[in-house]
Amino acid sequence: MNVFRPLMLAFVLGAAFSGAIPSVSAQGQGASGTTAQPRPIEPDEFLRLAYSSATLQGQIAKLAASRDTRPEVKGYAAAAVDFRTSLLQRIEAFARERNMPLPSVKEFEHQVIIENLEPLDYLALSRRYAEVQMQALEQEIGIYQAANRAPNQEVKAFASQVLPDLERQQAEARKMYETVKP
Repeated sequence: MNVFRPLMLAFVLGAAFSGAIPSVSAQGQGASGTTAQPRPIEPDEFLRLAYSSATLQGQIAKLAASRDTRPEVKGYAAAAVDFRTSLLQRIEAFARERNMPLPSVKEFEHQVIIENLEPLDYLALSRRYAEVQMQALEQEIGIYQAANRAPNQEVKAFASQVLPDLERQQAEARKMYETVKP
């Protein structure tokens, strides 16, 4: 069952972000042997995925920051709460200024992830949170890379501004993950 959980998490995250990133081999390479690039996405799809991802990561960061977790995890999660709050505000302002809708309902897959984290404590929560962060950030960066190739210049510009911040988050998450991985 323990091996199954990360695979299930990857499936759930993949389902939540389906369509944003083309399928690639296990090594992240396409059929030609070159790294596959995410396909461009439409503005509404980008906003739905970006908002959903930021919401999920904000909620799980609050959970990890509020519980008894490893110090490295607690510190990362506390900073992630601030980052996610700011990012959500930026996404909301971007959508509002362009009169674009944001999702009003939480993605089912995200609710499943949150519910699976809630009963965990200390090391189990620390590890699972770190795993979720690594996977979610990889998916989220793929969403922003796809938006960075979008024909819509406003979406492209927004994605270009946020992408470096997400890459810094990923680097910090990687450090956190290294301290708690099995």
